[in-house]
Amino acid sequence: MNITQQQYIADWHDDFVKYKNGLLSFIETLVILPQATDEDKRAFDQIKIMLHSKEAKEIEKNLAEGVVKQETLDKIAKFDKDLGDFAIDRMTLAPLTKEFLKKLTDCQIGRKKQYSMQRLYGL
Repeated sequence: MNITQQQYIADWHDDFVKYKNGLLSFIETLVILPQATDEDKRAFDQIKIMLHSKEAKEIEKNLAEGVVKQETLDKIAKFDKDLGDFAIDRMTLAPLTKEFLKKLTDCQIGRKKQYSMQRLYGL
């Protein structure tokens, strides 16, 4: 692996850690708002568990070690999808709107994964 690829993966690791920490910070802000219901707080607790999950730790470890295989890309896509689906399922929206948001999330995750693969192999 060349230096450019190593730097790209190191930056990817840092971005993933910032992403997780940013979401955790945002959740901490949301739960103290007066309009946060008990149901909201329970959902945020579940999201925090997901952000500290074995899967999240494996992704972070793989990126820190510079191990980015198809399996790692699949784990990242699944992690993002699980987070998005969990959040969308808890929204009080019409079923059709939820379905649209899930499809939109899936498309964005797929594009992100494809871009990451192309970028990694192109370096």
